[in-house]
Amino acid sequence: MSRRGAMKCGLAFMTTAAATSINTRRVSASDPPGTRGIGDVETPTFYRRDIGTSPGRMHEPTAGQDGNIWTSPLDGSLWQYHTRSGKTTIHDLHQLTGEEWSGRHLWPIAYKNKVYLCTPGLSHLTVWDRETNQVSRHPIPYENPAVYGGFVDRRSSRIYFYDTKHASVLEWEPDSETGQSFPCPYKLSGTLYMTFEEFERREIWGSTYTGNDIVRFDLDSRTWTGHFQSPEPEATPSAGSKVFGETLYCSDHLKGRILPLNVTTGEWGSPIKVPGFGKWYGYLSGGWYFRGRLYICHSTWTGGNGSLDGEPHHFIGTWTVFDPMTQGFSRLEIPTLPSEERKYLMSDYCAIFEDELFILAVNKFDPQTVIVLQTRPI
Repeated sequence: MSRRGAMKCGLAFMTTAAATSINTRRVSASDPPGTRGIGDVETPTFYRRDIGTSPGRMHEPTAGQDGNIWTSPLDGSLWQYHTRSGKTTIHDLHQLTGEEWSGRHLWPIAYKNKVYLCTPGLSHLTVWDRETNQVSRHPIPYENPAVYGGFVDRRSSRIYFYDTKHASVLEWEPDSETGQSFPCPYKLSGTLYMTFEEFERREIWGSTYTGNDIVRFDLDSRTWTGHFQSPEPEATPSAGSKVFGETLYCSDHLKGRILPLNVTTGEWGSPIKVPGFGKWYGYLSGGWYFRGRLYICHSTWTGGNGSLDGEPHHFIGTWTVFDPMTQGFSRLEIPTLPSEERKYLMSDYCAIFEDELFILAVNKFDPQTVIVLQTRPI
Protein backbone atom coordinates (compact mmCIF):
# COMPACT_ATOMS: atom_id res chain seq x y z
CA MET A 1 0.00 0.00 0.00
CA SER A 2 1.35 3.41 -0.95
CA ARG A 3 1.65 5.55 2.15
CA ARG A 4 3.15 8.77 3.37
CA GLY A 5 3.95 9.70 6.92
CA ALA A 6 1.21 11.66 8.67
CA MET A 7 1.88 15.37 9.14
CA LYS A 8 0.23 16.25 12.41
CA CYS A 9 -0.39 19.78 13.65
CA GLY A 10 -2.04 19.74 17.07
CA LEU A 11 -4.24 22.77 17.69
CA ALA A 12 -5.84 23.98 20.89
CA PHE A 13 -9.54 23.17 21.15
CA MET A 14 -11.94 25.92 20.17
CA THR A 15 -12.86 28.68 22.58
CA THR A 16 -16.29 28.74 24.15
CA ALA A 17 -17.41 31.28 21.56
CA ALA A 18 -16.61 28.84 18.78
CA ALA A 19 -19.60 26.61 19.61
CA THR A 20 -23.22 27.68 19.99
CA SER A 21 -25.94 25.44 21.37
CA ILE A 22 -29.55 25.79 20.24
CA ASN A 23 -32.70 24.57 21.91
CA THR A 24 -34.79 22.81 19.30
CA ARG A 25 -38.56 22.76 19.14
CA ARG A 26 -41.36 20.98 17.38
CA VAL A 27 -43.77 22.77 15.10
CA SER A 28 -46.50 24.73 16.84
CA ALA A 29 -49.02 22.90 18.97
CA SER A 30 -51.78 23.71 16.47
CA ASP A 31 -50.09 21.57 13.81
CA PRO A 32 -50.50 17.78 13.61
CA PRO A 33 -47.89 15.87 15.64
CA GLY A 34 -46.68 13.88 12.66
CA THR A 35 -47.01 13.22 8.95
CA ARG A 36 -47.04 10.12 6.75
CA GLY A 37 -46.60 9.44 3.07
CA ILE A 38 -49.58 10.05 0.79
CA GLY A 39 -50.20 7.21 -1.66
CA ASP A 40 -49.95 3.44 -2.01
CA VAL A 41 -46.66 2.97 -0.12
CA GLU A 42 -46.87 2.91 3.66
CA THR A 43 -44.34 5.03 5.53
CA PRO A 44 -43.63 5.53 9.22
CA THR A 45 -44.79 8.69 10.96
CA PHE A 46 -42.38 11.62 10.61
CA TYR A 47 -42.03 14.43 13.14
CA ARG A 48 -40.77 17.93 12.47
CA ARG A 49 -38.15 19.66 14.64
CA ASP A 50 -36.79 23.17 14.06
CA ILE A 51 -33.13 23.39 15.01
CA GLY A 52 -32.00 26.92 14.12
CA THR A 53 -31.51 29.20 11.12
CA SER A 54 -29.06 28.94 8.26
CA PRO A 55 -27.93 31.10 5.31
CA GLY A 56 -28.39 28.16 2.92
CA ARG A 57 -29.28 24.52 2.56
CA MET A 58 -27.49 21.77 4.49
CA HIS A 59 -25.00 19.55 2.66
CA GLU A 60 -24.00 15.87 2.94
CA PRO A 61 -24.84 14.83 6.52
CA THR A 62 -23.18 11.90 8.26
CA ALA A 63 -24.50 10.08 11.32
CA GLY A 64 -21.84 8.95 13.80
CA GLN A 65 -22.00 5.93 16.07
CA ASP A 66 -22.90 8.14 19.04
CA GLY A 67 -26.10 9.46 17.44
CA ASN A 68 -24.74 12.81 16.28
CA ILE A 69 -25.48 13.99 12.74
CA TRP A 70 -22.86 16.29 11.22
CA THR A 71 -23.59 18.70 8.37
CA SER A 72 -22.82 22.21 7.12
CA PRO A 73 -24.41 25.05 5.11
CA LEU A 74 -20.90 25.82 3.76
CA ASP A 75 -20.66 29.12 5.60
CA GLY A 76 -17.68 28.10 7.72
CA SER A 77 -19.75 26.36 10.39
CA LEU A 78 -20.15 22.70 11.35
CA TRP A 79 -23.56 21.66 12.69
CA GLN A 80 -23.96 18.87 15.23
CA TYR A 81 -27.46 17.49 15.80
CA HIS A 82 -27.89 14.89 18.52
CA THR A 83 -30.66 12.55 17.41
CA ARG A 84 -31.55 11.25 20.88
CA SER A 85 -31.91 14.60 22.66
CA GLY A 86 -32.58 17.02 19.77
CA LYS A 87 -29.74 19.28 20.94
CA THR A 88 -28.02 21.27 18.20
CA THR A 89 -24.51 22.72 18.46
CA ILE A 90 -22.92 24.95 15.81
CA HIS A 91 -19.11 24.94 15.67
CA ASP A 92 -17.03 27.78 14.20
CA LEU A 93 -14.52 25.98 11.95
CA HIS A 94 -12.16 28.93 11.68
CA GLN A 95 -11.75 29.06 15.44
CA LEU A 96 -11.61 25.29 15.64
CA THR A 97 -8.99 24.69 12.94
CA GLY A 98 -7.31 28.03 12.27
CA GLU A 99 -8.38 27.75 8.61
CA GLU A 100 -11.04 29.58 6.63
CA TRP A 101 -13.87 27.24 5.60
CA SER A 102 -16.52 29.61 4.33
CA GLY A 103 -17.44 28.72 0.74
CA ARG A 104 -15.63 25.38 0.77
CA HIS A 105 -17.64 22.27 0.04
CA LEU A 106 -17.66 20.27 3.26
CA TRP A 107 -18.65 16.65 3.79
CA PRO A 108 -18.06 15.87 7.48
CA ILE A 109 -17.46 12.16 8.08
CA ALA A 110 -17.76 10.80 11.61
CA TYR A 111 -15.63 7.86 12.72
CA LYS A 112 -15.68 6.93 16.43
CA ASN A 113 -14.55 10.10 18.26
CA LYS A 114 -13.20 11.75 15.10
CA VAL A 115 -14.80 14.07 12.55
CA TYR A 116 -13.08 14.20 9.14
CA LEU A 117 -13.61 17.60 7.53
CA CYS A 118 -13.59 16.39 3.96
CA THR A 119 -13.30 18.95 1.16
CA PRO A 120 -11.96 18.74 -2.42
CA GLY A 121 -10.14 22.04 -2.03
CA LEU A 122 -7.27 20.81 0.17
CA SER A 123 -4.29 18.48 -0.31
CA HIS A 124 -4.71 17.05 3.18
CA LEU A 125 -7.43 15.65 5.42
CA THR A 126 -8.31 17.79 8.45
CA VAL A 127 -9.39 15.66 11.41
CA TRP A 128 -10.97 16.83 14.65
CA ASP A 129 -10.51 14.41 17.54
CA ARG A 130 -13.36 15.27 19.88
CA GLU A 131 -11.96 13.14 22.70
CA THR A 132 -8.59 14.93 22.87
CA ASN A 133 -9.95 18.24 21.55
CA GLN A 134 -7.18 18.37 18.97
CA VAL A 135 -7.12 19.00 15.22
CA SER A 136 -4.59 17.24 12.98
CA ARG A 137 -3.81 17.29 9.27
CA HIS A 138 -2.78 14.30 7.17
CA PRO A 139 -1.48 14.48 3.59
CA ILE A 140 -3.35 12.74 0.81
CA PRO A 141 -0.79 10.40 -0.84
CA TYR A 142 -0.77 11.77 -4.40
CA GLU A 143 -0.67 15.06 -6.27
CA ASN A 144 -3.61 17.43 -6.82
CA PRO A 145 -6.33 15.51 -4.96
CA ALA A 146 -9.99 16.49 -4.87
CA VAL A 147 -11.40 14.28 -2.12
CA TYR A 148 -15.12 15.02 -2.13
CA GLY A 149 -16.65 12.68 0.45
CA GLY A 150 -16.80 9.10 1.61
CA PHE A 151 -18.20 6.28 3.71
CA VAL A 152 -17.25 4.53 6.94
CA ASP A 153 -16.91 0.74 6.85
CA ARG A 154 -17.23 -0.30 10.50
CA ARG A 155 -16.54 -3.93 9.65
CA SER A 156 -13.01 -3.21 8.44
CA SER A 157 -12.48 -0.02 10.48
CA ARG A 158 -11.67 1.87 7.29
CA ILE A 159 -13.02 4.92 5.54
CA TYR A 160 -13.54 4.93 1.78
CA PHE A 161 -13.21 8.46 0.44
CA TYR A 162 -13.59 9.27 -3.24
CA ASP A 163 -11.77 11.73 -5.45
CA THR A 164 -13.71 13.53 -8.19
CA LYS A 165 -10.62 14.82 -10.02
CA HIS A 166 -8.94 11.40 -10.26
CA ALA A 167 -12.14 9.29 -10.43
CA SER A 168 -10.74 7.12 -7.67
CA VAL A 169 -11.59 5.48 -4.36
CA LEU A 170 -9.21 6.35 -1.53
CA GLU A 171 -9.02 3.61 1.10
CA TRP A 172 -8.08 5.21 4.40
CA GLU A 173 -6.99 3.67 7.70
CA PRO A 174 -7.95 5.95 10.61
CA ASP A 175 -5.51 4.33 13.06
CA SER A 176 -2.46 5.30 11.01
CA GLU A 177 -4.13 8.14 9.06
CA THR A 178 -2.74 6.83 5.76
CA GLY A 179 -4.37 5.63 2.57
CA GLN A 180 -4.14 4.26 -0.94
CA SER A 181 -5.92 5.39 -4.10
CA PHE A 182 -7.62 3.07 -6.59
CA PRO A 183 -8.37 4.97 -9.85
CA CYS A 184 -11.39 3.93 -11.92
CA PRO A 185 -10.19 2.20 -15.14
CA TYR A 186 -13.32 2.88 -17.22
CA LYS A 187 -13.83 5.57 -19.82
CA LEU A 188 -16.52 7.76 -18.27
CA SER A 189 -18.87 10.35 -19.71
CA GLY A 190 -18.63 12.78 -16.79
CA THR A 191 -17.32 13.44 -13.30
CA LEU A 192 -17.55 10.37 -11.08
CA TYR A 193 -19.34 10.59 -7.73
CA MET A 194 -19.47 7.48 -5.56
CA THR A 195 -23.14 7.40 -4.57
CA PHE A 196 -23.44 4.80 -1.82
CA GLU A 197 -21.84 1.88 -0.03
CA GLU A 198 -23.38 -1.56 0.40
CA PHE A 199 -21.08 -3.11 2.96
CA GLU A 200 -23.14 -6.32 3.17
CA ARG A 201 -22.21 -6.93 -0.46
CA ARG A 202 -18.76 -5.37 0.06
CA GLU A 203 -19.39 -2.85 -2.73
CA ILE A 204 -19.40 0.88 -3.39
CA TRP A 205 -21.49 2.18 -6.28
CA GLY A 206 -21.10 5.42 -8.20
CA SER A 207 -22.38 7.40 -11.16
CA THR A 208 -21.42 10.35 -13.32
CA TYR A 209 -24.57 12.31 -12.38
CA THR A 210 -25.00 14.18 -15.68
CA GLY A 211 -23.42 11.33 -17.67
CA ASN A 212 -24.53 7.80 -18.49
CA ASP A 213 -22.36 5.66 -16.23
CA ILE A 214 -22.98 3.36 -13.28
CA VAL A 215 -19.84 1.82 -11.75
CA ARG A 216 -19.05 -0.68 -9.00
CA PHE A 217 -15.98 -1.02 -6.75
CA ASP A 218 -15.37 -4.27 -4.84
CA LEU A 219 -13.97 -3.70 -1.36
CA ASP A 220 -12.51 -7.16 -0.76
CA SER A 221 -10.56 -7.40 -4.02
CA ARG A 222 -9.97 -3.62 -4.22
CA THR A 223 -10.88 -3.70 -7.88
CA TRP A 224 -13.49 -2.08 -10.09
CA THR A 225 -15.90 -4.81 -11.17
CA GLY A 226 -18.65 -3.17 -13.19
CA HIS A 227 -19.40 -0.40 -15.70
CA PHE A 228 -22.98 -0.09 -16.93
CA GLN A 229 -24.60 2.38 -19.34
CA SER A 230 -28.33 2.69 -19.88
CA PRO A 231 -29.68 2.14 -23.43
CA GLU A 232 -32.37 4.78 -22.83
CA PRO A 233 -31.86 7.96 -24.91
CA GLU A 234 -30.17 10.81 -22.99
CA ALA A 235 -30.29 8.82 -19.75
CA THR A 236 -28.36 10.13 -16.72
CA PRO A 237 -28.79 7.33 -14.18
CA SER A 238 -27.77 7.57 -10.53
CA ALA A 239 -27.72 4.48 -8.36
CA GLY A 240 -30.21 4.06 -5.53
CA SER A 241 -28.58 3.05 -2.26
CA LYS A 242 -29.52 -0.63 -2.20
CA VAL A 243 -29.31 -3.69 -4.43
CA PHE A 244 -32.60 -5.61 -4.15
CA GLY A 245 -31.72 -9.22 -4.97
CA GLU A 246 -29.98 -8.62 -8.29
CA THR A 247 -31.70 -5.32 -9.14
CA LEU A 248 -30.35 -1.83 -8.65
CA TYR A 249 -32.92 0.94 -9.13
CA CYS A 250 -31.34 3.99 -10.77
CA SER A 251 -32.96 7.43 -10.93
CA ASP A 252 -32.89 9.10 -14.33
CA HIS A 253 -32.48 12.64 -13.03
CA LEU A 254 -34.25 14.79 -15.61
CA LYS A 255 -36.62 12.23 -17.18
CA GLY A 256 -38.83 11.47 -14.19
CA ARG A 257 -38.24 7.72 -14.25
CA ILE A 258 -36.46 4.89 -12.46
CA LEU A 259 -34.28 2.53 -14.49
CA PRO A 260 -33.90 -1.04 -13.12
CA LEU A 261 -30.47 -2.62 -13.66
CA ASN A 262 -29.69 -6.31 -13.19
CA VAL A 263 -26.24 -6.11 -11.61
CA THR A 264 -25.42 -9.72 -12.50
CA THR A 265 -26.33 -9.76 -16.19
CA GLY A 266 -25.95 -6.03 -16.89
CA GLU A 267 -29.41 -5.94 -18.48
CA TRP A 268 -31.72 -2.97 -18.01
CA GLY A 269 -35.43 -3.34 -17.35
CA SER A 270 -38.30 -1.17 -18.54
CA PRO A 271 -38.33 2.39 -17.15
CA ILE A 272 -40.72 3.06 -14.25
CA LYS A 273 -42.45 6.45 -14.38
CA VAL A 274 -42.33 8.48 -11.17
CA PRO A 275 -45.60 10.38 -10.49
CA GLY A 276 -45.59 14.18 -10.62
CA PHE A 277 -42.83 14.67 -13.18
CA GLY A 278 -43.20 17.99 -14.99
CA LYS A 279 -45.98 19.06 -12.61
CA TRP A 280 -44.40 19.67 -9.22
CA TYR A 281 -40.81 18.60 -9.83
CA GLY A 282 -38.33 18.54 -12.71
CA TYR A 283 -35.46 16.60 -11.11
CA LEU A 284 -35.23 13.48 -8.96
CA SER A 285 -32.21 12.32 -6.97
CA GLY A 286 -30.91 8.83 -6.39
CA GLY A 287 -32.80 7.02 -3.64
CA TRP A 288 -31.77 6.58 0.00
CA TYR A 289 -32.63 3.11 1.36
CA PHE A 290 -34.72 3.03 4.53
CA ARG A 291 -36.86 0.15 5.83
CA GLY A 292 -37.34 -1.49 2.45
CA ARG A 293 -38.11 1.71 0.55
CA LEU A 294 -36.16 4.26 -1.46
CA TYR A 295 -36.58 7.92 -0.48
CA ILE A 296 -36.03 10.37 -3.36
CA CYS A 297 -35.72 14.15 -3.12
CA HIS A 298 -36.70 16.64 -5.82
CA SER A 299 -35.99 20.07 -7.24
CA THR A 300 -37.43 22.38 -9.86
CA TRP A 301 -34.39 21.92 -12.10
CA THR A 302 -35.17 20.93 -15.71
CA GLY A 303 -31.61 20.94 -17.08
CA GLY A 304 -29.13 23.69 -17.92
CA ASN A 305 -30.45 26.87 -16.35
CA GLY A 306 -34.05 25.75 -16.64
CA SER A 307 -36.53 25.60 -13.80
CA LEU A 308 -40.07 24.29 -13.59
CA ASP A 309 -41.44 27.38 -11.85
CA GLY A 310 -39.53 30.03 -13.82
CA GLU A 311 -37.44 30.94 -10.75
CA PRO A 312 -33.81 29.95 -10.14
CA HIS A 313 -34.02 26.20 -9.63
CA HIS A 314 -34.17 25.01 -6.04
CA PHE A 315 -34.90 21.92 -3.98
CA ILE A 316 -38.38 21.51 -2.52
CA GLY A 317 -40.00 20.15 0.65
CA THR A 318 -41.62 17.07 -0.93
CA TRP A 319 -40.04 13.63 -1.34
CA THR A 320 -41.04 10.52 -3.29
CA VAL A 321 -41.11 7.14 -1.53
CA PHE A 322 -40.67 4.12 -3.84
CA ASP A 323 -41.35 0.49 -2.92
CA PRO A 324 -39.31 -1.80 -5.21
CA MET A 325 -41.40 -4.84 -4.22
CA THR A 326 -44.71 -3.38 -5.45
CA GLN A 327 -43.25 -0.61 -7.64
CA GLY A 328 -45.72 1.72 -5.94
CA PHE A 329 -45.16 5.30 -4.81
CA SER A 330 -46.11 7.72 -2.07
CA ARG A 331 -45.45 11.42 -1.59
CA LEU A 332 -43.91 12.60 1.69
CA GLU A 333 -44.53 16.28 2.48
CA ILE A 334 -42.70 18.27 5.13
CA PRO A 335 -45.29 19.91 7.43
CA THR A 336 -45.33 23.70 7.09
CA LEU A 337 -45.95 26.61 9.42
CA PRO A 338 -48.51 29.28 8.39
CA SER A 339 -45.72 31.56 7.14
CA GLU A 340 -44.07 28.89 4.96
CA GLU A 341 -44.53 27.43 1.48
CA ARG A 342 -43.50 23.81 1.08
CA LYS A 343 -42.01 24.40 -2.35
CA TYR A 344 -39.40 26.69 -0.75
CA LEU A 345 -38.31 24.22 1.95
CA MET A 346 -35.00 23.20 0.34
CA SER A 347 -34.58 19.53 1.21
CA ASP A 348 -32.03 17.33 -0.54
CA TYR A 349 -30.20 15.20 2.05
CA CYS A 350 -30.94 12.77 4.85
CA ALA A 351 -29.13 10.52 7.31
CA ILE A 352 -29.94 7.24 9.05
CA PHE A 353 -29.11 6.28 12.62
CA GLU A 354 -30.34 3.16 14.44
CA ASP A 355 -33.00 2.47 11.80
CA GLU A 356 -34.41 5.98 12.08
CA LEU A 357 -34.48 8.45 9.17
CA PHE A 358 -33.61 12.15 9.51
CA ILE A 359 -34.44 14.41 6.54
CA LEU A 360 -32.90 17.89 6.47
CA ALA A 361 -34.55 21.03 5.06
CA VAL A 362 -33.95 24.78 5.11
CA ASN A 363 -36.53 27.46 4.35
CA LYS A 364 -35.23 29.41 1.35
CA PHE A 365 -36.67 32.65 2.75
CA ASP A 366 -36.53 34.42 6.11
CA PRO A 367 -36.29 33.31 8.81
CA GLN A 368 -34.43 30.50 6.96
CA THR A 369 -35.48 27.89 9.48
CA VAL A 370 -33.50 24.63 9.57
CA ILE A 371 -35.83 21.63 9.85
CA VAL A 372 -35.25 17.98 10.68
CA LEU A 373 -38.09 15.68 9.64
CA GLN A 374 -37.50 12.49 11.55
CA THR A 375 -39.03 9.14 12.41
CA ARG A 376 -37.62 9.26 15.96
CA PRO A 377 -39.90 11.38 18.20
CA ILE A 378 -38.22 13.34 20.99
